[in-house]
Amino acid sequence: MLSTTSSSESIREHILDLAWSLWAELGVSSWTRRHQKWAIDPEPLILFTALLGDTEHRLRDEALDWCIRYGAYVSTSRLRNLLKEAPTDQQAAFETFAATINAHSDHRWPSSAQAVKYKPTTRSSLASFTAPALIALRLRAVFGVAARADILRVIVAEPDWAFTASDLIADVNYTKRNIDNALDPLVMAGILEVRPVRNQFQYRLTDAGRLLAFVGDCPQRFPRWRPIFLCLASILELAGRASDLDHRAAMVEASRAYQQITPWIEESGLMKPAAAIVGPQAWSSFCAWADELSRRLAAGDDAAFQ
Repeated sequence: MLSTTSSSESIREHILDLAWSLWAELGVSSWTRRHQKWAIDPEPLILFTALLGDTEHRLRDEALDWCIRYGAYVSTSRLRNLLKEAPTDQQAAFETFAATINAHSDHRWPSSAQAVKYKPTTRSSLASFTAPALIALRLRAVFGVAARADILRVIVAEPDWAFTASDLIADVNYTKRNIDNALDPLVMAGILEVRPVRNQFQYRLTDAGRLLAFVGDCPQRFPRWRPIFLCLASILELAGRASDLDHRAAMVEASRAYQQITPWIEESGLMKPAAAIVGPQAWSSFCAWADELSRRLAAGDDAAFQ
């Protein structure tokens, strides 16, 4: 099969570049930094990095160091909720990652695994949360590490949006009860207004300008990282098996993988393939799309999205 190894390696390198750049925005020691204008979502990034860590030890070690130092700003509840829908291999990788965090800190991240031998690098450094990319951490510093801060993160991304509590679940990653309990104080504080619409309550900002002025510099893009990382994890899994597939098997696997990740592409608004991933050209079309997508994501290029 032509270009199997080179395509797989290229895709993997782009995805690693993306992870390094996102962690660099959070204060991890890295030369790569291309996402100053994209909002970082810590919990999906942590789960994805745990999956990468088995083969990218330096990234794992630096991410562990950051989590030990700044883990107080990470939501354990969100981690638990995201783990419920994570693939089995990602769950296992995260439990080992989390056990290592717990062994070197007072954090109590969900894990029943054993910690790996690890010495913190102490290279992570973050002077403040004022950078646009750190909007999620900034809101948590002000409103607490709970559903309220993540609700505001989603609202800041779309300040003119009228929404229900159920509309927030996919991006906030808390239970509907947690979201309902967090919305009430925001209404009482005058940040949100609420009105009944059919059999639901609909919310919207009372004064978007006032909230945006208060929260400070916002990023230009708020990617939906949960479905993006689920998509990239599937791409990596197939790329890792590519050398073992003959032409026919690769064609079938490419079509199957793309069908599996299509809902995540739709949810996150990622760019779609230029050519249909079906028939004899399925593998080459899949590789061309995956390589371009991962390259654009790694570069912080808005063209990665539709």
